[in-house]
Amino acid sequence: MKNLLNHVTNHFGFEDYTDFSNSLIHYNLLRITIPLGLCTGLVEHFLGIYPTTLISFGSLIVLELLTGLMASRTRGQKIQSKKFSRFGLKFGVWVTVFFIVHSLKMQYVGVSDFVAGFYGWIHTFILGYVNMEYLISVLENISVITGKNNSTLVNGIKKKFDSFFGPE
Repeated sequence: MKNLLNHVTNHFGFEDYTDFSNSLIHYNLLRITIPLGLCTGLVEHFLGIYPTTLISFGSLIVLELLTGLMASRTRGQKIQSKKFSRFGLKFGVWVTVFFIVHSLKMQYVGVSDFVAGFYGWIHTFILGYVNMEYLISVLENISVITGKNNSTLVNGIKKKFDSFFGPE
């Protein structure tokens, strides 16, 4: 049996079946994936944000931060710690809002499907709003970086966004 397993795995480019099993469970990768899996599970449980949504949200936040730094450099502005503090405060407030609304939703699951659904809708709406806010900020930063300050796309999205929610 051992020879058969070695022969089959060798056919696919592995030295033996031990080499194949080590490729399935890569110990160095486990140091990253286990904590990442725990974090995404906790985020989903406490904030109600699915891992794919969290990755999209986190990517937008990081992209907004990086493009903001690049836009500041393009404008010749010094990077101030106050901007990082504002960034951190906004992120903390949004996470707290997600936690509160998700907690309210979970409180009514099984008790009142209408109320739980209402809080679920609010949760989804707020998440969409925040993602759009960060996307608009990223687009504005990119327009500064590229030198096209009056970008039709950015202004069109911002105008539509403001028509729903009002200007900042």
